[in-house]
Amino acid sequence: MTRLLWVLTVVLVNLPNLVYTKQPNIVMIVADDLGYHDVGFRGSNILTPNIDRLAGDGVILENHIVSSICSPARASLMSGRYPIRTGFWKGNIKPNEEFGLALDETLLPEMLQRNGYATHGVGKWHCGMHTWEHTPPKRGFETYFGLFLGEQGYYSHKKMYNTDLRENYYDVDGNLVDNVRTDLKGQYNTYLFTNKSAELIQNHDQSKPFFLYLAYTAPHIPHEVPENEVEKYASHIPQQRKKLCGHDISHGRWDWESSGSSDSERNDGQHYL
Repeated sequence: MTRLLWVLTVVLVNLPNLVYTKQPNIVMIVADDLGYHDVGFRGSNILTPNIDRLAGDGVILENHIVSSICSPARASLMSGRYPIRTGFWKGNIKPNEEFGLALDETLLPEMLQRNGYATHGVGKWHCGMHTWEHTPPKRGFETYFGLFLGEQGYYSHKKMYNTDLRENYYDVDGNLVDNVRTDLKGQYNTYLFTNKSAELIQNHDQSKPFFLYLAYTAPHIPHEVPENEVEKYASHIPQQRKKLCGHDISHGRWDWESSGSSDSERNDGQHYL
C-alpha cells in the first residue's frame, strides 16, 4: 500500500427489530491504495456515488496522519497505537516472516467482542500469521473470510503459488475451522468480499450489536479488473488509468442510475455495496 489508506466507518442504526438502544451497528470499510483525489467528491473522474453520498451526509475526517503502507496502517487501525509503539515502524510483514501485531495488544474487535458485539472480518488482514494466535479468528473475530497476507491475484487468490483465501469460523464444539477456499478460484475477490459482507449483514442476529471489518484489496496491485468494469470509462483514458478506475468501481460505487445502464445490468447489483 504505497499511497493512502481510506477508511469509511458506517454506523447502521436503522436495522429492523433492534432490541438494544445504546450500541450501534458498525461497518468499517477499508480501501487499499486508493488515492486521495480518486473519489468523486474531490473532483475525480472516477465515479464513486455511494462514497460521495456518505461524504455529503456524514462527517469527513481528514486532519489525521496514517502510515502510507499496508501493515503499519492496519496495525494502528486495529490497536489504536502508532507504528513506532507496535514494532511496525520497519514496514510491511513479508511472506513467511515471523512477525505480527503483539499478542499483548488489545485489538478493536476484541474490545467490541467483550462488550457484546458480534464481530466479523472480511478481506485483507496483513497483521501477522506466523502463528495461529496472530490470525484474525484469534484476535477477536468470530468469523473471517479473506486473506492473511498483503496481496493476492484477484482471480487466482494466490500469493507465492499458494492459495490465500480462507474462511475461518468456530464449529459447535468451539473448534477453529480453517477452510482454504480453492473452490472459488476464478471469481473476482472484490465481488466475493462484497457478497460475503452483504450476507453477514442480512443474516445478523438482531439481538446483538454488529461489527464488520471489510478490508478490500482493491485498488492495490496486481491491477486485475473485470473487462466490463474497465470499459465503463471513455476510450480516451489511458488503459492503466482505466484499470485503476475499474478497481474503484468494483468496490461497489458505480452509479447505475446516471450511467445509462440497462435494467439487466442494474440487476447485477448483488456485487455492489
